[in-house]
Amino acid sequence: MGTKPVERYKALCAVVIDTGTGHTRSGLAGDEQPRSVVPSRAGGSPVLTHGVVTDWDGLEELWHRILYQELGVCPEEVAVLATDAPLSPIANREKVAELLFEGFGVPAMLVLPRSLLAAYSYGHTAGVVVGSGAGTSYAAGVREGYALPHATFRLDVAGDALTLYLGRLLGSRGVHLDADPLRRLKETCCCALPGAGGAQPLTPPGTSGLLLGDERFRCSEALLAPTALGLPGPGLLEQAALSLRRCGGPPGRPPPRLLLAGGTTLLRGFAERLAAELGVPPEAAPRRRAAAWLGGSLAASLDAFQGAWVPRDAYGEGGPAAVHPRCC
Repeated sequence: MGTKPVERYKALCAVVIDTGTGHTRSGLAGDEQPRSVVPSRAGGSPVLTHGVVTDWDGLEELWHRILYQELGVCPEEVAVLATDAPLSPIANREKVAELLFEGFGVPAMLVLPRSLLAAYSYGHTAGVVVGSGAGTSYAAGVREGYALPHATFRLDVAGDALTLYLGRLLGSRGVHLDADPLRRLKETCCCALPGAGGAQPLTPPGTSGLLLGDERFRCSEALLAPTALGLPGPGLLEQAALSLRRCGGPPGRPPPRLLLAGGTTLLRGFAERLAAELGVPPEAAPRRRAAAWLGGSLAASLDAFQGAWVPRDAYGEGGPAAVHPRCC
């Protein structure tokens, strides 16, 4: 095992797996888009709750299907980069290491926060990532390739909660829709209110007559101010402002970059609302729904990254705790 890490792993195929609450995106390092996108479910049940694994047997079943069937790779011959939700329990990274090394026999692995990988997808190693997917939202500071816990905040309100809230709004008027039509209605017709002084957004062409009055604004507003859902504490807008302050430099220096990630940030007017309220125009990549996976694909394909893997021999010597120095 005296070979340099770069030489040891650059000949290996590396797999990137981003398991979110709603869907799991997977593919090979260096790909420009995931090769597989499947629901994060096993046996008909969700594997994650609000971005954190709650069914480890289900995760093993899901990853088995992804590796062998969706991607058609042999785990013993690939390094695996997996994603982790911001501020998830430290023990989860140890469980992922145990699953990959002992359950699948991989030669090397790594777990990195989605916020860090999302920043990589923009070509940056510093900034504030505002992310929102299906089960969880977050505002997270990143600097010099590290996630900053003191500038990271998470909110268990995201796309699924907004869909349910829209269903409640319609249900109060006697209109009842299943989950898929509700989600499509949210994605095509709901939008964020403008910031102070902003022009009232136009009604999108083809807006369904199902939404009346301010319903199309109230849905997304629950993400920015979750008191509408009966939840205390700051919303995503306030969390983003706090993260920006904690990542800011001395007076007079430009504010950190603001980077959007996750499908829920694609809601109409969301980026404009953040720009108006925070005074920082966000970078909003069209493919930000898959930002974490794209950043992982980019990073894991670089020669400079190959020394970051946790190798099997380090796991054999130090056990699951061997992941902590490298899985930041």
